[in-house]
Amino acid sequence: MAELGQSIFDILVFVLPLYFGNAAPTILGGGPPIDGGRYWKDGKRILGDGKTIRGFWLAVLVGMVIGFFLAVIIASFDGVLFGNPPIDIRLEYQEFYQSSIVYSLISFLNLPDVLADPLVLGGVAGGLSTLGGMTGDMVGSFIKRRSGISRGKTFIFLDQLGFLILGMVFVYPVIPWPPLWLAFLVPITFLTHIAANLFGYFTGIQDDPL
Repeated sequence: MAELGQSIFDILVFVLPLYFGNAAPTILGGGPPIDGGRYWKDGKRILGDGKTIRGFWLAVLVGMVIGFFLAVIIASFDGVLFGNPPIDIRLEYQEFYQSSIVYSLISFLNLPDVLADPLVLGGVAGGLSTLGGMTGDMVGSFIKRRSGISRGKTFIFLDQLGFLILGMVFVYPVIPWPPLWLAFLVPITFLTHIAANLFGYFTGIQDDPL
């Protein structure tokens, strides 16, 4: 039980920047669309007005900031145990960095390793995962437009998991996370997304229940 609680804590610390970054365009988006209003050869918009330049880059910034501040908070509690069974408050994914492709490249080239600083690593990991998440979101929008699904309508599984999969892929060269993390995150992310949509539907925030 103690190991399970520790693993859940470590996974949440790692993925929270991606979750916050993915939600950010809803509040911070707007402005010119990424596709510039252009249409694909099928006569439909490439992405649509919902994917904006401002929303994309502010989302990445939010992911970086959340990742950085989580690292700051955890650094202040480093080694402290909470709860029963106890959970070690630590930046666990920092240990994975030392087995990453990026770490090996930096060591081989004998470059200054700024990512050794957990605060820098937290910001970079948060930014990369959110960059991947936003890219996954755009890929999803492109597929939805080609499938004739209008803006705001749901494409089951693609909407719930596209951002997560590419977010995890983008950060992997820096943080080679264990595959079991994805086995945990896929169902949790899917169910959380569905629950949030149902809440939005029943409170009148959105039209689509899924």
